[in-house]
Amino acid sequence: MKKTILSMLMIALCFGVANAQLLVDENGKVSIGTEDSAGLLSNLSINTTGNSNSSVHIVPNNKQNVGLYVNRTSLTFNGYQVAGQLFSSKIAPGFCTVGIYARASSSNVVDAGRAFGIMAYAGNATSGYNYGVLGVLNGALNGAGVYGSTSNEENGINTGGRYAGFFHGDVHTTGTLSANAITTLSDSRVKRNIQSVTKHDSPLDNIMSMNVVEYNYVNIEAQMASSFENPDTVSASHSILSSEVSLSEDEKHYGLIAQELQKIYPNLVKEGRGGYLTINYIEIIPLLISSIQELKDEVDDLRGNDSPIKKSVSRSSEEDATNIDAVVTTLYQNTPNPFTESTTIRCDVAEDVVKADLYIYNMNGEQITEYSVTERGETSVTIDGGSLSAGMYLYALIADGQVIDTKRMILTK
Repeated sequence: MKKTILSMLMIALCFGVANAQLLVDENGKVSIGTEDSAGLLSNLSINTTGNSNSSVHIVPNNKQNVGLYVNRTSLTFNGYQVAGQLFSSKIAPGFCTVGIYARASSSNVVDAGRAFGIMAYAGNATSGYNYGVLGVLNGALNGAGVYGSTSNEENGINTGGRYAGFFHGDVHTTGTLSANAITTLSDSRVKRNIQSVTKHDSPLDNIMSMNVVEYNYVNIEAQMASSFENPDTVSASHSILSSEVSLSEDEKHYGLIAQELQKIYPNLVKEGRGGYLTINYIEIIPLLISSIQELKDEVDDLRGNDSPIKKSVSRSSEEDATNIDAVVTTLYQNTPNPFTESTTIRCDVAEDVVKADLYIYNMNGEQITEYSVTERGETSVTIDGGSLSAGMYLYALIADGQVIDTKRMILTK
C-alpha cells in the first residue's frame, strides 16, 4: 500500500504539483492542495479532504478546468488504445454495478447553460467506424446496449428483450428516421374498451374531410429556440455546442395540418417539443382500412338487386324491343372530383318524369342550393365552386318526390 501511494506521489510531483501543499496523515492518506491533514477521507485527494466512499477524490482548480485529464497518444499494439479503464465485475442481487458514474447537475434549478452527463467525440479513423459512444449488450440475458430515460433518479426498467437501444420516454429527431420496419404495440392483452369503428362513426366522411396539403418547412430549430423563455448561455467560443440542425427549407413535403385534424380526431394530435402540435399518422391507417371497407359495402349495395343498376337491367329485360333504349332515371358521379373552380354532374331523366331537381347539401344535412332539371334523357348541371366554401358536400337527384341517388363531391381551394 505504501509503495502504491509513494508511486502516485512521485507521478504527481513529476507533473508539476510539487509547489502545492502536500500532506500525509498518520494512516498514510495523502492530500495535495489542502491544509487540514486531520480530516483526510480518501487515500488520495487533490484540492479537497476527500470522500469516505472514494479512494481518490479530485476537485478542479477552478470552474474552467477538469478534475482529471488523461492524454494518450502513443500506439504500442494493435488492440485498444485505452487512456483509462474502470472495471467493475461484482454483481449481486439488489445492487447496481456501475462502470462509470457521471453526473452533471445542479442542486438548484438554474435553467441556464448546458449540462452533459457524458460528452464524447470520435473521428478521423476508418470511415464508418467512428462512434461518439459505443454501447454493447454483453452476455446472454436481456437488456440494451444504450438505455435512455426521462424519469428522474431511476435505475432502469425491464426491457423484456435484447435491444441495441431502449428508451423509457419520448424520442425526438430533427432528421430522418430510417428503419427496415416500424412496429407499434398492438397485442390484445394490452388493450381495453375495444370497439369496432363502424359506419355510425363515419370514418369515410372524416377521411374525405381531411385536407391534404403540400408544404415547405420553415427553419424549425430557429423557431423552436425563439419559443423558449430562457436563452442559451453557452459561450460563443464553443461553437460546436451551439450548432443547430434544421430540415431543408427547399424540400417539399405532404401531409395534414394538425390544427385541422384536431377538430376531427383530437386524440391523433399531441403537443410536442416547444408546444408545437404533432400528428400520429400511423393510427390514421386503421381509419383508411375502415373507409375502404365502407366503400366496399357501398359498391356491394350498388350491385345488389335493389340498386338502380339492377333495376335498370331488370326493367330493360321486361320491355319490348321497341322500348329497349328507354331511359332510366340515374345520377352519376360528378367530374372532376375533387374540384377547385367548377364541376359537372351528369344524370339521366326518364321521359315520364314530371319534375326533377338536383339538391346540394353540406355535411350537416343543410340544403345549400337546388337546380331544376328541365331536360329529359341524358343531361347535366354545372356547379360553380366560387359560390361555395372548401369542403365536402352531398348532392341528390329527386324525381317526382323520390330520391334517386345521393353522392359526395369535394371542393378544394
